Amino acid sequence: MNRELEMAKLACRALDEKKGKDIKVIDIHEVSVIADYFVIASAANTNQLQAMMDAAEEELYKADRKS
Repeated sequence: MNRELEMAKLACRALDEKKGKDIKVIDIHEVSVIADYFVIASAANTNQLQAMMDAAEEELYKADRKS
C-alpha cells in the first residue's frame, strides 16, 4: 500500500477516535497536483471539530517523523 493512502488511513483513525461522523476518503490524485486523497468528516460542534483536527494533525506529524 502506498504511503499517501496509509497517511489518509491514519487521519481517519484519529478522526474516528474523536467521534468524527461520516468520515470519507476521496481519491483525487488524477485531478489534483497538490494532494492524492481528501479526507472529510463531520463534527457535532466546533470544540469537537477542533479536537478532531488536532488529533489528525498530531498523528500525521508523528507518522512523518518516523519515516
